[in-house]
Amino acid sequence: MKKDIIVYIEDILESIQKIEEYTDTLTKEKFSDIISMQDAVLMRLAVIGESANKIPTDVRKKHKTIAWRKIINLRNIIIHDYSSVNIERIWKILQKDLPVFKKQVIELLEKTSE
Repeated sequence: MKKDIIVYIEDILESIQKIEEYTDTLTKEKFSDIISMQDAVLMRLAVIGESANKIPTDVRKKHKTIAWRKIINLRNIIIHDYSSVNIERIWKILQKDLPVFKKQVIELLEKTSE
């Protein structure tokens, strides 16, 4: 079971790293203008949400400081209600929430790998 959890955690980290690569040199305005970049980032956010949803509930409950429900809900909005995605809100998530989430996921990976 731990191996499966590690795979999902690594998928999350890989997608975070890809998002960072994609947006590293972008401003909010540039991100708003480049639809293909938005699509790439939204796809990676959906992958993050899908992987988060596959992490067992007991593990998620044990790590309550991670905003699992918000992450999974964002995935659901991206996949099922794409037209309601607010790109400004996505940019804020990338700037404020993603770095915190990355740190939490790295800590989770370290604890799970022990």
